[in-house]
Amino acid sequence: FVCPACRGELAAIPSAYTCRACDRHYPIVCGIPDFRLAPDPYIGIEEDRSKAERLFKEGSGRTFQQLLRYYYTVTPEDPADLAERWIARAQAEVEIAAGLVAGAGWSAPGSVSLLDIGCSTGAMLIARANHHPVRTGVDVALRWLAVGRIRLREAGVSATLVCANAEHLPFPERSFGAVTCVDTLEHVSDARASMREAHRVSSPGAPLLCTANNRFAPVPEPNIHLWGVGYLPRSRQPDYVRWRRRDLHPYRIRLMTPGELHAAAVSAGYRNAVVEPAPIVAPHAAPLLRRAVDIYARLRVRTVTASLLRVFGPRLLLTASATPSTPS
Repeated sequence: FVCPACRGELAAIPSAYTCRACDRHYPIVCGIPDFRLAPDPYIGIEEDRSKAERLFKEGSGRTFQQLLRYYYTVTPEDPADLAERWIARAQAEVEIAAGLVAGAGWSAPGSVSLLDIGCSTGAMLIARANHHPVRTGVDVALRWLAVGRIRLREAGVSATLVCANAEHLPFPERSFGAVTCVDTLEHVSDARASMREAHRVSSPGAPLLCTANNRFAPVPEPNIHLWGVGYLPRSRQPDYVRWRRRDLHPYRIRLMTPGELHAAAVSAGYRNAVVEPAPIVAPHAAPLLRRAVDIYARLRVRTVTASLLRVFGPRLLLTASATPSTPS
């Protein structure tokens, strides 16, 4: 690790890391180093640490699915109807991750290390366990990483979990041979800075797989399941969501357009950046929606409809590779 603030050398002390250059202190909580410089939008850092410790303690006697449901019993601010949707998706995420990679035709040399940015409970790390000898997941939410430790243990998968901001990764340059970033950029404070960091820690030529939900897709906003959010000016979106869902936390998500996603990759230094309609894998969906997904799968590989779906499709897939010489 390096200091995410100054990239200085870190000294390991009991239960923490300390930067030799700027003297910042980074605690280890639930066996997970916490390198955050800023909290996630929904909870303060100390509250998040406390919640992570509670979840990790409860997880010692629970399965992943049981702990997932327990999470929402201690998170009453999340509406029950949305919690049920989120639980169903979380339970299916390993299958979703594997299907995404397969559907995208994405590959990375099997001997390289993998970094998953925005790893949540570690589904991608589990899905790629047989492909990468070293796996690292980073997420800003320590509470979800604590749940992820239980999921990884249950799956018998070894991986390093790190709590950090995507805009300030605590890794040296050229640390990873492959990077994935699934539905994460819409949640960060600075998507371009996050992409620059992904590129910085990538080895020369390392492949990137990134997905994002399309702002202008004519479907409900996928995180909170409301129609029309993306078509409003961004300054008006929080007010609209608050009007429609008064029981929901403030809306801070920034859905991306195909052009924004491509520009973020190019400005970070990635080459061969291509944005196309993303594969959709939804084993948890209702039968009618699964039929729609099957139709979408056929349309996304046809030239004419693929061009339309790149603009209006529900999900975007970005593939690219790091430049041969990664700038500092």
